[in-house]
Amino acid sequence: MPKVIGEYVDRLVNIEMLEEDYPRRDRTRLLYEAAREKQGAPLTYLAAQGLLDNVGRGDYVILMSGTGPSPWLETGGNDGPTGVASLARAISFGLGGSPVYVGLEKPLRPVIAAGVAAGISVMDREAIEVYRRRNTALAIPFPMGESEGKEKAASILDELKPKAVIAVENHGPNPVGMRHNAAGMGIDSDALPHDYYIVEEARRRGILTVGIGDGGDEIGYGLINEEANEIYEQAFGVSCQCGCNGGQACATETDVLISAAVSAWGAYGVSACMAYMLRNPYVLQDPDTERRMGEAMSQAGAVAAFFAATVPWIDGTSPAVQHAIVTMLHEIVGNALRGHQQSKWASPGELIKGRG
Repeated sequence: MPKVIGEYVDRLVNIEMLEEDYPRRDRTRLLYEAAREKQGAPLTYLAAQGLLDNVGRGDYVILMSGTGPSPWLETGGNDGPTGVASLARAISFGLGGSPVYVGLEKPLRPVIAAGVAAGISVMDREAIEVYRRRNTALAIPFPMGESEGKEKAASILDELKPKAVIAVENHGPNPVGMRHNAAGMGIDSDALPHDYYIVEEARRRGILTVGIGDGGDEIGYGLINEEANEIYEQAFGVSCQCGCNGGQACATETDVLISAAVSAWGAYGVSACMAYMLRNPYVLQDPDTERRMGEAMSQAGAVAAFFAATVPWIDGTSPAVQHAIVTMLHEIVGNALRGHQQSKWASPGELIKGRG
């Protein structure tokens, strides 16, 4: 049954609603199909199962989100923070794990704000480990620069020994080191942190890695790099628009790649699958919590790239659509659990106690 739930969750989070002339129009389906063929099972299911298999009480899970170069998106884009917050909630409430937000200092603000709205406060490491504070996260600023990035990535993994690393809407480099936006235009390497080193080093250490994206240029699409570049070559006549000849698709691979219509929705899908597997819908945020998450993220400065404004529209889709997606995910999970003894809504304390 979990794979059946994952199947329909995958379908829901891959409903495309882009404007007719948007560069990624009608590529959602093709990217999903390529990722699905490569991995062989529902993508949200694979990520949820991986988290349940690897993460327990007190284990750290690194969550990263960041898109766009300064000064246009100095405080980050708004497709990502609510997805990270949803996963932080699912990992904390559902597994008893400890989320760790990693990114540039300013873009971390909307992530933290969305997380607080989802029920996850940010504390220091002592409060989490010594005083055993539950439902809390760490926030770790990541530096700019390649050498600094390599050093910081190794340091974070050495100190925290995380059980998983998840990147949501994180631009990653192609095989020649160039990063791109959704239109295939090159992004200056020095305009973004080299946080993909965390993923690459985690894979070398055998730590579970998950990439969640919607355009092919994000961390994780290295798993289907060749296929993604072919898809974009069909759209533009070339595989990227900057002339680097390395293609638009990211070359950084993850153990699981989730390709969705909106990256945040892909993260919501993982939370939904976790809610089903843990037999409790509370693991996934409800629509009212989703509303608070979107508002908090926007108030903290996250920018809707479609409008260049701090409004809770994600990839051109309205707040009403975000609520509807969450509502339908709850319907999928709640109806599937109907009749199960543990399908009632529980408190965070009950959830954590149940994982004891």
